[in-house]
Amino acid sequence: MSLGIIEEARALRRELANLAVSPDWHLIARHDLLSGKPPSSFPGRLYKLARNFLSKARLLPPQVTKYRWSPILKHASLAEDAQTLLIWAPGVGRDELRHACEGYINQLRDNASLAPVLVTDVADFAYFSKLGWLVEYLPELGGEGRSYRERKQRYLAWRYRYAVVMPVSAGFATTAEWSDLLKRSR
Repeated sequence: MSLGIIEEARALRRELANLAVSPDWHLIARHDLLSGKPPSSFPGRLYKLARNFLSKARLLPPQVTKYRWSPILKHASLAEDAQTLLIWAPGVGRDELRHACEGYINQLRDNASLAPVLVTDVADFAYFSKLGWLVEYLPELGGEGRSYRERKQRYLAWRYRYAVVMPVSAGFATTAEWSDLLKRSR
């Protein structure tokens, strides 16, 4: 059994846990799916406006609506309570990523209890649409200060902080290594 994949998975989980500690507040507030619904009362709207201002000024944490985040796509045949499987693949080439995804498909074939989410910087959307997985794209955009990619990595680490985290190399794992990785990650 290869301890390399297991150690790589542990190191990745530690790295993502460190990133999740200080997420980008602006991205969290901006991606709050239920925040667009305006409050019905005038004082509620005024409170929301003031809260958003203070949040963007970093004086208060953003208001995040409490809801269950589900990465399950409507057309995926997964269990309603499937646990998120975060496949972390930034920096991996297109061909290697495709081979790893095929390995994940084989490992997940009879497992409806895991909902895969692929995090990648490869723009291969035609292939990704065939997977039936949620794909989080990490583009490299220039700009001042911290890059958008770094900010989004922190946001994704926070968003999927309760997920089972796997490096892309786990797609090449044997069945025994795969079951060991799953046992150690829960």
